[in-house]
Amino acid sequence: MRLSQNFLANKSVSRLIAEIIPLKGTRVLEMGAGRGELTVELAKRAKSVRAIEIDEKLFPSLLSAVKEFNNVECVRADARYSSFNGFDAVFGNLPYHLSSELLFKLLESEFNQAVFLLQKEFVERLVAVPGSSNWSRLSVMTQARASAEIVGFVPRTCFKPVPRVDSAIVLLKARKKQLALNPKLVQLLFQHKNQSVKNALIHSHGALGLAKDEARALAEKLPLVGRRVRTLSLEEIVLLSTSLNPLLRR
Repeated sequence: MRLSQNFLANKSVSRLIAEIIPLKGTRVLEMGAGRGELTVELAKRAKSVRAIEIDEKLFPSLLSAVKEFNNVECVRADARYSSFNGFDAVFGNLPYHLSSELLFKLLESEFNQAVFLLQKEFVERLVAVPGSSNWSRLSVMTQARASAEIVGFVPRTCFKPVPRVDSAIVLLKARKKQLALNPKLVQLLFQHKNQSVKNALIHSHGALGLAKDEARALAEKLPLVGRRVRTLSLEEIVLLSTSLNPLLRR
């Protein structure tokens, strides 16, 4: 399977994805346009579509699929190095191995809303709640910047070649005000998600640039240190970030 691509081969699913948000008068960016199945549906509804596809072997098929539309710009490029700014909505059937990288690039951009087709297990982590097995660094960093909602599930049989996993459609809407998180703290905490906050910080003393005793003393100055990391709410993690930042700057 070239470039880890699985192509959506169900037109009804493509239509469903294109109709999740109103597109009349919008400027749309599509990542990983492939052969243009979704691109066609977006072009029917949006003011303009910029379709990005990296695979030179697929690009002629994409051009052919949208040749009747004058509102589609097809670009052969790597979405990882393309700008996501300046669009009203972003769409994509993202390759599994690039899902995290492209998602974080989106979250750091000036996006408004996005609709992605992703591996089901990945989407379940995006929408996870505190205390669940799927509550993770990915959940926290996503929800600090956007709301995430599962719109529907897509069985593996809707793709060619058929992958080993099912997929899900997720709708992301940017928060008007992003929550202030310390990304390094979130990463360190969730490396020890089943431990208490105190123990997680102590075990991360090297990454914090502290001796173990210094990390212990630092942890004891923080709120919620007795709580297990996996039970912390988004707001509580923000509180820890706010409390930790000035202590690390001393």
